[in-house]
This record gives sequence, C-alpha cells and structure tokens, in this order.
Amino acid sequence: MHARDVSTPEPGHRSPYRPVHDAATGIPVESTPSRPAPTPPSALIIDGYQEGPRKVVVIRGEVDYETAPAVSAALHTALRASGEGVDVDLRAVRFWDCSGLNALLRVRREALAHGKTVTVRSPSRAVRQVLGLTGTASLFRPPHLRRWAVEGRSVTPPSRP
Repeated sequence: MHARDVSTPEPGHRSPYRPVHDAATGIPVESTPSRPAPTPPSALIIDGYQEGPRKVVVIRGEVDYETAPAVSAALHTALRASGEGVDVDLRAVRFWDCSGLNALLRVRREALAHGKTVTVRSPSRAVRQVLGLTGTASLFRPPHLRRWAVEGRSVTPPSRP
C-alpha cells in the first residue's frame, strides 16, 4: 500500500467510527431492534460574517475526517472574500482532530501567500489540546500577540480606553 492510498479517500468512503443512519428514522442501519441505537452523529454548523476587513467563520460541532472538507471549503471561501484574513471562532467545537488542524494549516498557507492571516478565536478545550500537542497554537494567534510573546511581554491584549 502506498502513502497516497492511505491519505486519499475512496469514493463512497465512510468513517469506521460512525454508524450509518437511515435518513428518515435516524436509526443506525446495522442496529437491531433489541439493541438501543446510538445517537446520530452531531451536525457540523458553519456560519460566517464580515467584521471590518476580516471574515469571521464560526464552527460548531465535530470536525473530523468526514467534516473537514466542508470546514476547509468554508475557510477558503472566507479567505477569498476577506481583505486582511480570516478569524475562526472554535468555541463550540466538541471534537477536533488532525483533519481540522490540516484544514487550518492549508488555509493559513494560502493566506500567507496572499499577505493575509488566519487567527483562531476562543478555541474549545478539544481544539486547544490538539494545537498544544502539535505546537501549532502560536501560528494562529493574532500578529500583535505573537510579537509580544517573542519580545517576552504579556500576551494579554491592552485594554481599550
């Protein structure tokens, strides 16, 4: 098996970690009536709005292998529509894995190529854990907070008068 075979999903692929649900009833296809049905996978909700020259993308739910392409598409669309970059609000993300991180890293690379930035606002505990374990948290801080951290200053932004 080649590395490409592992990283490229096959058409019709579904995650082995989530049951298939009947769209009409919400009951897992593989379940039997004698066994209680697990809860259906939570929905991913992506909203966005303009805030000055930046776009804000709000993500709620679970970001994994199945939902990361939708997140990636929303982030790239927001980046193209922004003047300075994208702020990603992740406070309502309950699950975040490397697929979500890869989506962020790809949009960051595109943003930097166009002189823009990508920042993460209010990361949930799940997001903070992945960013912390991978050492990528500092890549998604606002530029003025990164500068202060490098200079040894407090990373708390100044209060407004």
